Amino acid sequence: MEDMVETTHPWGRVTEKGTVEVRIGDDWHAVGSYPDGTPEEAMAIFERKFADLESQVKLAEDRHKAGAPAKDIQKSVTALRKSLETPGAVGDLESLKSRVETLAEALGELAAQQNKEREKAVAVAVEEREKIVSEIEKLADGDLSQVRWKETTAAVDALFESWKTQQQEGPKLPKATADALWKRFRNARHTLDRARRAHFQARDKVVKEAKGAKRELIERAQALAEKGAAGIPAYRDLLEAWKKAPRANRAVEDQLWSQFKAAGDVLYQAKTAEAAAEDEANKENGEQKAALIEEFSDILTLTDHRQALERIRLFHERSRKIGPVPRAQVKVLDGKVAAFDKHVKKLEADHWDKSNPEKQARSESFLSQIDQDIERLQEKKSAADAAGNTQEAERIQAELDTKLAWRNVLTDA
Repeated sequence: MEDMVETTHPWGRVTEKGTVEVRIGDDWHAVGSYPDGTPEEAMAIFERKFADLESQVKLAEDRHKAGAPAKDIQKSVTALRKSLETPGAVGDLESLKSRVETLAEALGELAAQQNKEREKAVAVAVEEREKIVSEIEKLADGDLSQVRWKETTAAVDALFESWKTQQQEGPKLPKATADALWKRFRNARHTLDRARRAHFQARDKVVKEAKGAKRELIERAQALAEKGAAGIPAYRDLLEAWKKAPRANRAVEDQLWSQFKAAGDVLYQAKTAEAAAEDEANKENGEQKAALIEEFSDILTLTDHRQALERIRLFHERSRKIGPVPRAQVKVLDGKVAAFDKHVKKLEADHWDKSNPEKQARSESFLSQIDQDIERLQEKKSAADAAGNTQEAERIQAELDTKLAWRNVLTDA
């Protein structure tokens, strides 16, 4: 047996040949050698190896306390067990092995707890993915002809981002479940993509047709420029055709409308110029018409319908000879003429009411009836007076006064 070197280390010793041994229970086991160094140096090497093993065990224990994934800690425990199978360090290896085994036993409970938590997290994640899928399927199952694609596209993009976030940050789902949910999501998104492409293709077609139709209307409107104001009726027909033509998008529609309106403005500007020229030419007519109205203003003071009729006839005869007046004067002058006509018509109506034979016959018949009533009441009053019946005489007198008043009205009329 090799001679031993004295040492105060409780777990290790070094032989004279430099062999380092560790005590496990009552037995000593060689762990290595360092013949070229001192016993202290040799011992220090294997103490450091023990310290490294111990720190690995401590790290695994700390990870267990922190709730790290049990399967990851298990890998460390398996490696430590293998390292501790054959002594290779100096220290309390039995205590270290005991800690590793205690940790291995505790890992079963941690794994079970983590499995429960994982199952719960997976269930929540499946529910979240199902919610995302249901929302996009709801969009895909709607009336795709009525979709507002700007908002819907933004909603689909947001749902896809939520899906990626769940996939990256959430727990891993069972492959069959994940594949089934993704297939539903992908199919719904493809349905929306196809509908969106079809929508914009159809819209592009409409825009193309609208541009073609409206450019033709613009060309026809521009061709009316040489007609001046006379082209306005034709332009109005083109405007009706414009309203019935398909619409392009907002920017294109505004640009086309600007060109069409500019063509119409040319015509209306020509009309305005013609009207201004006409008004200037009719300026003297306006002055003559105003003077004529002033000359015949006495019509409003006449009370004899025959005189008024003759006067208004003469006015209109002279007025017709004057001709058109400037547009700015039409409303004012026509208003004054209307006042003349209204006054004369009223005089005629009043005269007719007074001379209407049918009305006169009714009045005469009524007057005759009243005269008979007055005669009858006078006789009754005389009888009441003769009988001394004062109360009856007063009642009859009141009725008689009413009849006399009616007679006065009829005779005055």
